[in-house]
Amino acid sequence: MCTSSHYFTPQTPLSEPGEIHTVKWRESTFRFATGEGVFAKSGLDAGSLLLLQTALPSLAGDSLIGDLGCGWGAVGCVLAHEMPQAQIIMSDVNPRAVALARYNAELNHLKSTFCYCGDGFSAIAADTFDAILCNPPIRAGNEVMLRLFENSLRCLKNEGRLFAVIRTTQGAKSWQQRLKVLFGNCEVMEIKKGYRVLRCEKNEEESTFAAENSPR
Repeated sequence: MCTSSHYFTPQTPLSEPGEIHTVKWRESTFRFATGEGVFAKSGLDAGSLLLLQTALPSLAGDSLIGDLGCGWGAVGCVLAHEMPQAQIIMSDVNPRAVALARYNAELNHLKSTFCYCGDGFSAIAADTFDAILCNPPIRAGNEVMLRLFENSLRCLKNEGRLFAVIRTTQGAKSWQQRLKVLFGNCEVMEIKKGYRVLRCEKNEEESTFAAENSPR
């Protein structure tokens, strides 16, 4: 087992949940446990908040949504609360984060979530999700990031959407171009507080053409 303190590397679950944070979302209040060795241990980070605010209006009617790199589960739990008709699948490479996400779903009485530990959505069948939300692990490196996005494309249904939030100073413009090559399209939905929310839509003809014509 890796002993690194990076949030994107596997670490054993905590023996007990860490500090409980209160998060206000619209008219609701959530309680979330965090801990050492997970992303944003101090509470809901600005990027994830912007991702939720920007993407949620586009998700009406979706029935299966992925929270990729879920951390301790803030995005997935809010989605489950706001969209009780949908199934929310949360995944993270870090067992500690997944254990906290599962705990937080139970703590907030959210029944429509499933949390598992894995390498992104590599274990998910193709053409599964209506939408995927992701605050990706920039510090894990470009190779890891690209693998996460490639599997997102594979796992989305035709016309499914990927929503990703990335800091402008951490390569958001560059990743917009990479995602445009991968998906055949990528637009900026929002720019705020140093973050950009990117949206890609899976179109089988566009993504196939993009893959065939991408530089090797």
